[in-house]
Amino acid sequence: MLRLGVIGTGMISEQFIRASHGVFKVIAVASRREESARQLLNNTGMTDARWVASMEELVTEPLDLIYIASPNSLHAQHALTAIKAGINVIVEKPAFWNPAQWEDVFSAADEHGVLVFEAARNVYEPGFAAVAQAVQEREVTSASFTFAQYSSRWDAVLTGDVPNIFSLDFGGGALVDLGVYTVYAAVAWFGEPTGVTYMPSLAPTGVDAHGTLVLSYPGFDVSIRIAKDFASSLPSEIYCGRERLIFDGVQDIRAVHSVQGEETSRVFEVGTTDPQPLHQLMRYEVEAISSLISSHLAGGLSNGQRASYLRLTELSRVVNKVCTKARHDAGIFFTGESETAEIL
Repeated sequence: MLRLGVIGTGMISEQFIRASHGVFKVIAVASRREESARQLLNNTGMTDARWVASMEELVTEPLDLIYIASPNSLHAQHALTAIKAGINVIVEKPAFWNPAQWEDVFSAADEHGVLVFEAARNVYEPGFAAVAQAVQEREVTSASFTFAQYSSRWDAVLTGDVPNIFSLDFGGGALVDLGVYTVYAAVAWFGEPTGVTYMPSLAPTGVDAHGTLVLSYPGFDVSIRIAKDFASSLPSEIYCGRERLIFDGVQDIRAVHSVQGEETSRVFEVGTTDPQPLHQLMRYEVEAISSLISSHLAGGLSNGQRASYLRLTELSRVVNKVCTKARHDAGIFFTGESETAEIL
């Protein structure tokens, strides 16, 4: 098994460790609070792993990769620390604030001969691939996606607090937290958009609580509704002339149906219509990434693996570029970002 280090002890780290059972062996967890690290390891059955207090300590452990789930504002710094120590990294989405950070990290990875992955789990799911195949076989005329979940931290915002996920200091907001999944879907299925327009509703903290993102393509637009201050169960749809493809959303896609007039046919369906637990959905991501890292460590990627890695890297680059342009054009700048920074 590959030797895994983890920084960050939140819910997403626990789900990632559960997803990696039998694939990765957790060697150490970095956290400022030993109690949090021990709780995470107890919850996941990884009680033999060690606790360390910092990223600098973590990279001294015998590791093949590090999963970075620290606050968004620390992702680039932590990734560079791991890369310079010769360790592959998986960075929880949103991986990096802007194209400048993205370029710094991926250039360093090339220099030090390691791999970098953004943990956009939906691109590895079978339903995601089924939609991609269906799109290739049709002429798209429009699309509409919705990803809206009421955040457990929104009530705190309403009482005057500034949770990390709604903080400009920590790089939060609806677009980069939930919208990134929808942008990944649009870019993976339709390519890089020619135009980006974001119309956000701002939280009292200065980040976007919800908003509508429009991505323009030759001959059609993709309209995306994103929210962390309300929930929605609206499906996603791709329009292809008289036909429309309907599916649950842009992640955990359990069924895809084609509708033409009064007729409905099934394009794709998984074995169950019930939502899968998060760690099971993340298993697709874990298996795909572990295969690439294992080959890399064993002497090099095959031609097919290299193509897959380059595709994932390009997806991450374009998604970062789109999200940054959307934010900046809407006047949302994270703390320390330059308002005159060029979007590569």
